[in-house]
Amino acid sequence: MTFNKILAAATLTLATSAGAFATEATPYHYGMDLDIAQVIAVDTQAASQGHASRATLTYRDSSGQLRAVSYSQPTTASNQN
Repeated sequence: MTFNKILAAATLTLATSAGAFATEATPYHYGMDLDIAQVIAVDTQAASQGHASRATLTYRDSSGQLRAVSYSQPTTASNQN
């Protein structure tokens, strides 16, 4: 295996298991200073029709720390007249 293939496999493994390393997600508030160097994953929870769902953004900051922030994600209506 070449170095690039090994690096790609390690990155994929880390990205898919990011939730195992992240601590509790910090709830996002307007104006919050986010230091996002690399997005690892965005996970959304299904919501009932007409309600906002929760999403969690897992990322690495500029110092390499794995962090997570949760936020409300509005639903989009697919049947508007």
